[in-house]
Amino acid sequence: MQNNLKQEFFKFSHQRIPIVGIIALIILMLYSAVSGSGVNQALIAQGFGAGQWVTIIMITISSTFVAMEYENNTIATLFYKSSSKAKIYMAKFLIIVLYGVALLLVSIVTTMIFKVTFVGGQYHWIEAYQQSNLIGTLFLNLIGTFIYVLFIVSFAFLLITLIKNNPAVVGIGLAIVFLGSPFSSMIMSGFSAWIPILRWNPLNMIYVMNQMAMPRVFAKVSYLSTFQIVLGNIVYIVGFILVGCLLFKKQRV
Repeated sequence: MQNNLKQEFFKFSHQRIPIVGIIALIILMLYSAVSGSGVNQALIAQGFGAGQWVTIIMITISSTFVAMEYENNTIATLFYKSSSKAKIYMAKFLIIVLYGVALLLVSIVTTMIFKVTFVGGQYHWIEAYQQSNLIGTLFLNLIGTFIYVLFIVSFAFLLITLIKNNPAVVGIGLAIVFLGSPFSSMIMSGFSAWIPILRWNPLNMIYVMNQMAMPRVFAKVSYLSTFQIVLGNIVYIVGFILVGCLLFKKQRV
C-alpha cells in the first residue's frame, strides 16, 4: 500500500490540476468577497463560500484523476505493476482526500487574509456568532464541508469507475451540489408521510455542510439531527467506497 501511495502522490503532484485547484479556490473566494453587498459575519463564517467552492473543485479533480488512467491507457500498466487493484483504488482515494484537506487549510488561511483585507478588525474571531463564536462557526462549517467532500469524492470515484466518462461524472456531481438539496426538499414536501424514510436519501446529505454550525436551523430542513446526518454521510461514504472498489477490482483491460 505504501508503494501505491507514493506512486499516486508522485503522479498527482506532477500534474497541473492541484495548483489549478488552489488558484481556482482563491479566485472563487475572492469573487464571493467582492460580488455581494459587502463582507459580513455570515460570509466570513462560511469561509467566503469555501464550502461550495471546495466541493465543486473536488468533484472535478477526483473524477479527472481516475479518468486520466483510462484516457491515457495507463490503467493496464497499473494493474500489472500492483498486486492488488483495491490498493490502487484506495491509494488514489486517499491522495485526493489529502488534497481536499489541503484545500480546506488554504481556505482557512485565505479567509483570515480576506477578513483583514476587507474589514480589518471590525469583527472579532471570538465574538459570539450563531451558537458559538465566529472562528468556531467557521471551523464547524469546514468540518461539515470535509465530511461532504468525503461523500462526493467517494461517489465520484464510484461513478467514474462505472461509466468512465469524466464530463458526465462532473456534470452529475455539479447537479447534485446545485440541485440536490432543493430536489430533496421538494420530494419530502410532496410526500410528507414518507419523510422518516426519505430524509435518508443521498441528496439530503449535503446539509451536513451547514448543519454542523447551525443545527437548530438546518435540522428543520433536513429532518435529521446533527448526529443522524453525520451518520448518514458516513454510511454512504463507506457504501460508495466498497461498491466502487468492487467495481474497480472487476475491471478488465
